[in-house]
Amino acid sequence: MFLSEDEIVEKGYVLEKHRSKILKQRYLPTIKGLPQVRAFVERLLADGKKLASASSAKGDELKVYEKIAGIEDLISTETSSDDAEESKPNADIFLDALKRLEGIEVDDAIVVGDTPYDAEAASKAGIRTIGLLSGGWTADEMKQSGCIATCRDPADLLAQCVTSPLVGSQA
Repeated sequence: MFLSEDEIVEKGYVLEKHRSKILKQRYLPTIKGLPQVRAFVERLLADGKKLASASSAKGDELKVYEKIAGIEDLISTETSSDDAEESKPNADIFLDALKRLEGIEVDDAIVVGDTPYDAEAASKAGIRTIGLLSGGWTADEMKQSGCIATCRDPADLLAQCVTSPLVGSQA
């Protein structure tokens, strides 16, 4: 957005390395997991859902986020910006995750995301999205981006598991 294509080619790798270094040194040590993430993921697995992490983060960063959330041992399928040509709001990451979840059709999948970019990318892939407001966006902003429902955070979604759109989905 801020650089020309030539500047990205010339300086993009160095800028990305610098961004990653700052993230790992300054911010990752301060990040805390949201309440009930592990319980939510365990519930979905107990209900027979197939799960994948699909993140715009780099692969090594995604592993750290899964550990912070306490779900690193529960998620066996994942895709990151390392696996996609273009990151969110493009659909590549979600389409790649769907391919890795063998036997799951677009109509049977649901994304749980916390940014409008998640909803936009999922919509482009034909996947419904439940928006978590823990990302700092409002319910209106999330719904305008394509979310079919919103919840405060994973704990709220866990409490609503019986009535949420996740009930009829497979992934």
